[in-house]
Amino acid sequence: MKTPTDAEIEAIVAEAIAAEASCAHAEAQPPSSAIVWWRAQMRARQEAAQFAEKPITIVHALSIAAGAGLMLSLVGYAVAGVKGLSAWATALWQSTAAAMTALPATLSGGWFPMMATAMLISALVVSIAAYVIFADE
Repeated sequence: MKTPTDAEIEAIVAEAIAAEASCAHAEAQPPSSAIVWWRAQMRARQEAAQFAEKPITIVHALSIAAGAGLMLSLVGYAVAGVKGLSAWATALWQSTAAAMTALPATLSGGWFPMMATAMLISALVVSIAAYVIFADE
């Protein structure tokens, strides 16, 4: 048996590569130019939308952080107020009780209940009016 020369080996390899290329070319079905253009347009739109969303995302994150900070400060303020609330309520109750015992019998039986009732009705009317004014339609 005769060994092939380098030129013969190169010719065999070149022939095999050419056969594979022609087979691949026959099987390949590249998309039309309209589809390639449409895909490029869609990609450009997606990239533009992502670019536009970055500042919005940053603003959302900052507003959430600011809201959380505000909420924590309000909770801290409320907790500090609740700590002093019991002493304030006790003092208010004692002063109210002292004022009620100091009222003459004619005042406590006459105009005071009527005034308290008027105040409660006014508070109820104001609450209903505020609800009607600020309720979403």
